[in-house]
Amino acid sequence: MKLYHYVHCPFCIRVRMVLSYLKLSYESIVLPYDDEKTPLELAGKKMLPIMEMEGKVLNESLEIISLIDKENKLKTKESIAKYDEIEPLLNEMGSNIHSLAMPYFIWTPEFDQNSRQYFQKKKEVKRGPFKELVHNREKFETALMHTLEENKDLFQKDFNHHALELNDILIAAHMWGMYIVPEFQYPEPIHRYLQKVKAHCDFEYHGDYWRL
Repeated sequence: MKLYHYVHCPFCIRVRMVLSYLKLSYESIVLPYDDEKTPLELAGKKMLPIMEMEGKVLNESLEIISLIDKENKLKTKESIAKYDEIEPLLNEMGSNIHSLAMPYFIWTPEFDQNSRQYFQKKKEVKRGPFKELVHNREKFETALMHTLEENKDLFQKDFNHHALELNDILIAAHMWGMYIVPEFQYPEPIHRYLQKVKAHCDFEYHGDYWRL
């Protein structure tokens, strides 16, 4: 199996977490964000993740997860069947998280000068200048914390008595980008929940750069 992905992408992170949880071996290929040729040749559009497996090329994260979790160990079938129930929350969180984290993503090892400029130019079309996003951090952070407070029951899960499910991974993958934002701290119960998901998945955000 080959996984083409961006390190910062929540849809890629969810696939990485599932692969790691299921202890499946795969070749990890981090694409530069300004590489348009590779995804277009593989899947016909610039969208990651892309998985090559069993003679197929897939680039829809839930389709990939459905195929690799054949034994439904994460209650994948049930989660995907009810995805429309959790998608609004992911979108609401993601909107503020991306506005907060994107200006900092570009200074991680994932980006060089060319891909940094490409990413920033593309994303500023939708979100506005990154300098303004940083300046308006308090606004986005307040909105994010409000969303988290409204959904605080999701983060009370007792993993000693309840197994990890795909929904936990979907939530964690969307939230992980905030760990890149300087000085940001999740409330302790939420941080604890995310770290439990990380431990279950043996997940390392920048694992591609520290692999022995």
